[in-house]
Amino acid sequence: MKRLLVLGLAGLVAACQTPGYDYSGRAAPNYPAALDYTDVVTGRFDGPAGDVAEAGFDALIRSAELEGRPWFIVMDPDRPQGRYTGGVAVMSYRGEVRRETERRCVEYDAPFDCERRAVVESECLKEIVDVEVTATLVDIASNRPVFTSAKGATTEREDCYDVGEYPDTDQPTGTAGSTIHETYNPYDAPYGMIRDAVPEAVRLFRFDIAPYIANFRAEIVTKPLTGEEKGDGRFAAAVKATRQGNFLGACAQWDELAAAYPNAPGILHNQGACAEARGNLPEAHSQYARAAELARAIPLLKEKDAKPIFDALERVNRGRYDNSLIDRAKDTGGS
Repeated sequence: MKRLLVLGLAGLVAACQTPGYDYSGRAAPNYPAALDYTDVVTGRFDGPAGDVAEAGFDALIRSAELEGRPWFIVMDPDRPQGRYTGGVAVMSYRGEVRRETERRCVEYDAPFDCERRAVVESECLKEIVDVEVTATLVDIASNRPVFTSAKGATTEREDCYDVGEYPDTDQPTGTAGSTIHETYNPYDAPYGMIRDAVPEAVRLFRFDIAPYIANFRAEIVTKPLTGEEKGDGRFAAAVKATRQGNFLGACAQWDELAAAYPNAPGILHNQGACAEARGNLPEAHSQYARAAELARAIPLLKEKDAKPIFDALERVNRGRYDNSLIDRAKDTGGS
């Protein structure tokens, strides 16, 4: 598996997250069957702004890359493997009406010379349009659908109009009263708002139709799980180095600790996290599996303390599976 360690960012830890090592790697699309279709074209998209969806989907196919190389390669536009068709639907057309007051100069003697100030009341109407774009991959040879996916997006616009003017008596200003929520007929939704929402929905299909580079974190165990781990000050030092973003220093310490304590589950897991971030998923999987086996044998171990170990096994299994699918697709005619 090709995993790219993000130099300069690896190991940077947000205060609210479990510390670990950040890296980027390949991920299979949400619909793995899409990997079998690397020679595709865009067909018709029906509905309002369907032409916008069609153009956007076509651009999405042409721009999809993996590790700097185009994923889709159209051999013959007249005889592709598959075709994406779909449509656009307006799911709702809503409105929010509210009133606001503000102090404002309403009369000037000269530019920048206010003669009279007043409290002006405005009524604001926010229009909200929710759209859904549906795309179906059709196998050309059999004329059967391979999968169908739907993505939603929302667009808003707001207009405010002055409806009243009152003497300025130092009264509080701001929102006046409650916001009124209204529902309109979806068929009355402004075309311009539909058109503006469609590209955002189309953009989301990128994660359905082709593999992509995703960000991952190989989390470490921060609390010693055994007496050996607790009794060696290097464990706490390596955790501290991780929190400070010192990937190389922390991993060197985990390697030393693993050599000294080959049956310490927390240490083995953390050494596996280093292997994962370096891109060595088989090694990481081996370390995580051994750490999980040792952790299960610890009496009264709190589930939350060992959670990174079991989460890591699931994450690495998924990563290895994703990469096997991507590599197979590349070998049979993909990027």
